[in-house]
Amino acid sequence: MNKLKNNVLIKNIFILIVSGAIAKLIGMIGKIIYTRQAGVNIVGLYTLITPTFMLIISICQFSFPISISKLSAENKYDNKKLLISAYATGFIINILMMILILLFSKTIARMLHNEILYKAIISIIFIIPFITVTSIQRGFLHGKEKMLPASIANVIEELIKIFLIITILPIAIAKSNIIAVITIILFNIITETSSYIIMNKAIKKYVKKQKVTIDKIIIKDIIKISLPTTLVRLISSLGFFLEPILLTYVLVKNGYSSNYITLEYGIINSYIIPLLSMPSFFMMSIASALLPNITKAYTNRKYQEFNNKLLKLIIFSIIVGIFCLSVILIFPDKILNIIYGVSFGVNYIYLVGPFFIILYMQPSLSAAIQAMGKTNKLFYVSLISTILKYGVLFISGFLGFGMNSLIFSMITGIIITTLLVLIIVLKEINKKS
Repeated sequence: MNKLKNNVLIKNIFILIVSGAIAKLIGMIGKIIYTRQAGVNIVGLYTLITPTFMLIISICQFSFPISISKLSAENKYDNKKLLISAYATGFIINILMMILILLFSKTIARMLHNEILYKAIISIIFIIPFITVTSIQRGFLHGKEKMLPASIANVIEELIKIFLIITILPIAIAKSNIIAVITIILFNIITETSSYIIMNKAIKKYVKKQKVTIDKIIIKDIIKISLPTTLVRLISSLGFFLEPILLTYVLVKNGYSSNYITLEYGIINSYIIPLLSMPSFFMMSIASALLPNITKAYTNRKYQEFNNKLLKLIIFSIIVGIFCLSVILIFPDKILNIIYGVSFGVNYIYLVGPFFIILYMQPSLSAAIQAMGKTNKLFYVSLISTILKYGVLFISGFLGFGMNSLIFSMITGIIITTLLVLIIVLKEINKKS
């Protein structure tokens, strides 16, 4: 029985890593095509609205992939009743979010000093139900240890996105920049629908054809699991949401134009940070693969084995990170030109790039925290890091550092987050030694 469980676990880890790698690679190709086609102005506008987009999605997902996965795995509720209750919970959250978006879209656009963006913010309303439903479906299938349908759906999503970028986006770009941004957002309706079709087919075998009603006890259980996790995510999402608003506010006060801010913000977040973040995927994949192994060592109180594996994982992450980062730092303009067809922002790469060595350690340290069962402490890490990060952004912006104030805030976030997580891990290791 244990051997069977281990085989299923290994199979699921393999599926997640391989599908994740494929989806990430296709997604990266899609982003390269998108940035080349869209141009800096559209990329800048979309990047400016992305934090608002991500905040809304974080709320509407309500950590369903985690809560529904747990309840689905426990098998204490009827499958159909669980899904219906989850959809009802999501529906209520969606309605509330739609009302808030309609009320505050123009206010957010004004805070971003780009009033035309309110149309793009309103367009998010149309994709909310699709994202909520597929989040619930993913959680349900993961709880049943059926990783393949959701993994296939992720890959298909990215392929469809590339097709839409190549065929539909040029038509939207020809009309106007804001129509192009709205079109990119609405692509999610098609990609999420494809995921729904694939995952719904897999779910059908678990659902009986019978009438069921919404269960208030199930809804309470969903809220009990989802709410704390969502609150942790909301701290970073809220910080990310406030980032362009704070940045625009302080830079406009210092005499910078909104067009300059939009352009530079797009360059940093759509070209520079994705380029520097590429190596972290290898670290995340390796950390995910070794998570069951180091968890087992820690659970069985083999602390020396745990320490050795964690140290090797960190050293390997640093070595791979140094190699990848060295290539980027030596040929930044050539790499930017090959990948994105631009040569903007090389100065930002030199400024923030060296600190990404620290960032590459984070997946290993996060895996250690998960293995130790101390994920609840990440709430305080996220809170402290977010406050300090955007405090630096606000202060350095007023001191006249211009767009570099955003870079300084990123560096602060990387250092503080890694340092706090490292302190938690070392503290727990010392307790057991």
